[in-house]
Amino acid sequence: MWKLWKNYLATLLLFGGLIAGRGQLAITEVMSSAALTFQTTNTLPATSDWWELSNFGTNAIDLTGYMWNDNAGGFIGADQAPFQGLIIQPGESVILVESNTAAGNISTNTEQFRTFWGLNPSVQIRMYTGNGMSSGGDGVRMWAPTAANDADVVDSVDFGAALRGSTFIYNTNTGVFAAPGEYSTNGVNGAFTAAQSDDVGSPGTNTGPVALSISQQPADISVNPGDNAMFSIIVRGIPRPRFQWKFNGSDISGANLSAFTVTNVQISKTGLYSVVVFNGFDTLTSSNAVLGVNAAPEAPVVQSPPVDKTIYIGQSAAFSVVASGVPQPRYQWRFNGGILTDATNSSYIVTGASAGNSGIYSVIVSNSLGVLTNQAALTVTPRPNLVITEVGSSQSTNGDFSGHNDWWELSNFDTFTVDLYGYQFDDNSALRAAAYTITNHIFIGPGESIVFVESMSPNSFRRWWGAVNLKPGLQIIRYEGPNLSFSGTDGDALLLWNPGAADDSDVIAVETFVAATTVATFGYNPDTSTFGDLSVLGAFGAFRAMETDDVGSPGYLRTPPEPRILRFAPAASDYQLTWYGFSNRTYAVEFKNDLADAAWSP
Repeated sequence: MWKLWKNYLATLLLFGGLIAGRGQLAITEVMSSAALTFQTTNTLPATSDWWELSNFGTNAIDLTGYMWNDNAGGFIGADQAPFQGLIIQPGESVILVESNTAAGNISTNTEQFRTFWGLNPSVQIRMYTGNGMSSGGDGVRMWAPTAANDADVVDSVDFGAALRGSTFIYNTNTGVFAAPGEYSTNGVNGAFTAAQSDDVGSPGTNTGPVALSISQQPADISVNPGDNAMFSIIVRGIPRPRFQWKFNGSDISGANLSAFTVTNVQISKTGLYSVVVFNGFDTLTSSNAVLGVNAAPEAPVVQSPPVDKTIYIGQSAAFSVVASGVPQPRYQWRFNGGILTDATNSSYIVTGASAGNSGIYSVIVSNSLGVLTNQAALTVTPRPNLVITEVGSSQSTNGDFSGHNDWWELSNFDTFTVDLYGYQFDDNSALRAAAYTITNHIFIGPGESIVFVESMSPNSFRRWWGAVNLKPGLQIIRYEGPNLSFSGTDGDALLLWNPGAADDSDVIAVETFVAATTVATFGYNPDTSTFGDLSVLGAFGAFRAMETDDVGSPGYLRTPPEPRILRFAPAASDYQLTWYGFSNRTYAVEFKNDLADAAWSP
């Protein structure tokens, strides 16, 4: 015990400012997709996300003032509430549970969760609201009260797509959290099946610390003058390590991540780089990595050219080029072939753009051995009138609902086509840094509505809603990534930015919505130009999905004015007519024997 404490004290002295407990705490388990069954056949309502925090140290830690968020949110605005007055003892694991009252969740207080899992009365459980975790992939971040920025975490874990009913855990040999294919297994490392569901996990217990080990040392690097050089290290262990990079044996201020980048490398920055790794128990020092500068002459090479941009009037556009060479390259920017004054850096910014700034921006990259030219187009348009017109944040579980996911609709109310390349969208974390970026050219025409669906193919979406119900040519765009799911239980938001957005508040479109309480989507009323009402069968184009009883209007803003005939073919003794219609309407079929007749007969 004294040896452990002595090592921990030495770490505190060596890296002054490290608060007590930071190296002792670790996130050790996460449930992001709970089971919806009990004993296989009994269906359950929505159940809670939860995560586990463990204290591997020898001291009790008062967690008051600590805070957490998912992987889309930073420490500003992170949740402190569940930690108030919470003291975690040495060797203890505490559970933080999402309370989904709006969804009729089984567990809305600590004792319900305790009974649900059959936990010992001594297990500490705290409830929180919001910050629902995405079953498609997400993360948990935890900060101490003294955190200086988002990266200054006590611990941080990320995880991919969940296996419903099983928790993410850490590997007992390496300490790696949520390694591919590793989930809780009943009877292994303390995992068990919950008392009232088919969930498998080990809430309230952990399998102990894992000694630090370096699995990949930083490597020697030689770069051209002016280039950047990145050193990195891979370390395994629990509690997860912290880092301090050194240059020629001296600490580098602020260099406390697993990777460190030396920018604009010159002779003065060449030398030995190393990193000290520590977690409150173990302290390891990497081998030295040598940074050198290439001296042999080399013609310029463009590593990252400028890219086309589309912005609206009044916004700014930044063009940049990354090039390398010996001697270090020079730059000259041009607009439509004419030289731009004082534009001799690797980047050029067009500020407060007008329509006259549209055109071709090129950059000449040169040194004594060669010259290269790269160019990109800038398109400046009026601000487009793009509107979020529908959001499906919750899906019905009646019928064949397998694989159904969140989706939303974007409509173009303007008079010109908009290219969505480079646009970004996010939920209520409202951060472009965490947003999904559209990386291909998607054109939305005047009056057109297109659908974005999470982790579903367009054909799967068509089967869900019925291909005969959807507009011919409806664009359905698949997207996927961590923390993109909407919260159907707590309400959420959707924000859209164009590539010229100046900051997180510079949105093209934004809508908020409350908890989803039915199988209907949140829709848009074109008569009042308002968003947020639940879709009603037969109103504003809403219809019932083919595979489930979901109600929505993907691709429609209004009900089509007339039925659409799909098929007219001879049958055994007559003809068969098939048409598209709505379930709350009555349709009459009329005929005439001669097209020249003036009247139709019922």
